[in-house]
Amino acid sequence: MAARDDIPDDDDGFGLDDLDRLARRAIDSVLHLVRRANALAGGVLMFAVLACVSGFLLGLAALSDGMRTVWVALGGFFAVVGVGSVVIAMWRLRSVRRSADSLVAEVRALIGGDRTTERTVIDTVLVTEERSDDGIADLSREFFGFRSAIGDRAQQFRALTSALSAVTTFPGLMAIAALVSFVFLGLGVIFAISLAL
Repeated sequence: MAARDDIPDDDDGFGLDDLDRLARRAIDSVLHLVRRANALAGGVLMFAVLACVSGFLLGLAALSDGMRTVWVALGGFFAVVGVGSVVIAMWRLRSVRRSADSLVAEVRALIGGDRTTERTVIDTVLVTEERSDDGIADLSREFFGFRSAIGDRAQQFRALTSALSAVTTFPGLMAIAALVSFVFLGLGVIFAISLAL
């Protein structure tokens, strides 16, 4: 990544080339986070499918007929939530990668002429570049300020709003998937023990 001095610290130092470079660096920061998040999501998806499906099937085998109906509805719902939250996160991340070119143009339009937004984007880029080895949840938090800079102009910056939403909601979706998966894992152990007795 480019050095910190690549971005002017004073507002007067911004020309068109600086804004273009800043827009590209901002999207590079987003795409770097998206690549890391996608790798994590792949692992979480395998774990969620394994835990939810095995826990669900063990529940079907262990429960009596009356409880089995409840389990199909309740367990099935939560299995879909657990696996579905990862699939949604991955789908959102994929759409960010596909719209990289339009994202640069939208960031350029967003920061052009608005010094407060320029500063927010600069701060986000610098922090994410300096802390690029931090956890995904920590890095995604840095994009909340960037997201709030769009404000009520979400319709004008649809691709950017969608990309920032994908990045900022990712940790929550992974937390839901992990929680549901661990519950299914625990229930699977209980069901397996009851089948063995």
